[in-house]
Amino acid sequence: MLLFLLAIAALAPGACTAWLLRRHGWPLAILAGAGVTLSLPLLLAGGLVMFPGLGVLAGTAACLAALSAYDDGRVWAATTWAGLAAAAFGCAGWLR
Repeated sequence: MLLFLLAIAALAPGACTAWLLRRHGWPLAILAGAGVTLSLPLLLAGGLVMFPGLGVLAGTAACLAALSAYDDGRVWAATTWAGLAAAAFGCAGWLR
């Protein structure tokens, strides 16, 4: 359920942008929505690099979520959380 909510949160700005720009033509609206959606991970990674404390906090939270998912037997979700933790710690500069 949490991953579903994260996916909706990641896609919502792009969908809203496309909806607001629909009067300028659907091709332009779809391109703008895709641009907003694809820029969000880069914005998040940039924030983690600029504020290492945020990267450590996000990595720690992802580690705890991965451990909880491994305990529940959800291997794929736990592996995803572990990958996100590694990315967050890497952005914070801990994996050099």
